Amino acid sequence: MKYDGLLRPERSGVYAAPRWIGPLRAAAQRAGIAWRELDAGEAHNKQAFLAACAQQLGFPPYFGHNWDALSECLKDFSWEGAPDCVIVWRGTEALGLNEPDALATALEVFRDAAQFWKERCKTFVVLLDREPAGARLPRLR
Repeated sequence: MKYDGLLRPERSGVYAAPRWIGPLRAAAQRAGIAWRELDAGEAHNKQAFLAACAQQLGFPPYFGHNWDALSECLKDFSWEGAPDCVIVWRGTEALGLNEPDALATALEVFRDAAQFWKERCKTFVVLLDREPAGARLPRLR
């Protein structure tokens, strides 16, 4: 139950995932917060990353496969019913090694979406399984 207080709108942001993610997932379920998994381990470039986001995060068919479209979809979960969301992002290594600027841009888009939802009193938490080189992600505590 100690994880219940971590998933509040004012905590919206991009974080390094805690060691034990199961209790956090249970807390999200109790709070009615959507839980999504993004496995980008095979995404070696921007286009592959955006395709993984579209498929795994359930973006609508009109998703434009560019940074602006990613930003728009992360700020509009209307087709899902509720914007409160936790995204567990696994596999940043390939994109970081091959296109570090793309990884930096992706992180910025997710941070911007978190701020957008925070300002609207909605929970939007992104958890990265590994901290990308030079990213300095805070821990969700």
